[in-house]
Amino acid sequence: MSDEYITKADCDRLHKTDDEWRKGITAALQELNNRLYRDNGHISIQTRLDRGDRILGILCWITTVAGGTVIVAAIAFLWRIIVHVGV
Repeated sequence: MSDEYITKADCDRLHKTDDEWRKGITAALQELNNRLYRDNGHISIQTRLDRGDRILGILCWITTVAGGTVIVAAIAFLWRIIVHVGV
């Protein structure tokens, strides 16, 4: 097995490359974090999804209440017809 040596200049160059790569990755992760989870002057994706989910929940609730009312009214109407015709 042969020993490998590296010069100080090569070592500095490798460290500089690694530092630039690490800083780039860190910046990209920070930007992703800001876009997904924080409202820094712009609405984040999480906030948009939450608002859409809440609006959908309200619309489902309104539809359920309206549908239940229509069903009860239809049953009452049929009941009155049956009682009226049956007499």
